[in-house]
Amino acid sequence: MNVLSAMAGINDGEFCKKFTKQGVDLITLGGFNMDVPTFKAGLENISKYDRKEFFTCPHHISEDLTEFIDVIRNYNPQWKGKISVNLRAANHEPFSLLYNNENIDILEINAHCRQAPMLEAKTGQALLSNTKVLGDMLEEVTTNSGKEISVKIRANVEGVDTLEIVEFIESYNIDYLHVDAMNPGVDEADYDILNKICGKTSIHVIGNNSVRSHEDYLKMLDNGAESVSVARAALEGDIDHIFM
Repeated sequence: MNVLSAMAGINDGEFCKKFTKQGVDLITLGGFNMDVPTFKAGLENISKYDRKEFFTCPHHISEDLTEFIDVIRNYNPQWKGKISVNLRAANHEPFSLLYNNENIDILEINAHCRQAPMLEAKTGQALLSNTKVLGDMLEEVTTNSGKEISVKIRANVEGVDTLEIVEFIESYNIDYLHVDAMNPGVDEADYDILNKICGKTSIHVIGNNSVRSHEDYLKMLDNGAESVSVARAALEGDIDHIFM
């Protein structure tokens, strides 16, 4: 499965629709800030890092996502891929806002973002150090959402045993483990940690990080990933050469 990974403030329907004709099987919208703490963190991301952010009010996030999805589906009615939404939250409560949205196939918990405002809001990769909150989220969505569940994690986070957190996540009934195999200080994925993760878990692993060429794509597969996701390379507008 070929995956377009989330990029906050970029991955809306208009940006994503063209990839339905470029070998992508799963499109990830977002990431989206689901509550007050993450919304405020998004504002700080703009002021501190000049980042784009989605400013979707939680009360009508489901309607906004439906509009994005309609843009994608209407652009290419023949595309039969899945739609995932990457979601930032400080606790489990906001996820229920999307349970009745039948346009969404996959809810992806963001345990990945590392900007200081997100860490201060105790979301993103901060969840990897707070298994109580992460566990509450996993219990909530796997029990009540009726959707497939993905968790996107960052590997090699200081103070976090990556393989232990994978084992913890696997204790819940999730469908996908989306792994940013970050290799600190190196402009290449950590294929060794990806290989260890894939050897440890039976969850469907989506490999991510620095996938810019077909060779990078094949390395992800060779090290055990069942699927591969592309993010920044998509900013150039053409990614079919990576998957083909």
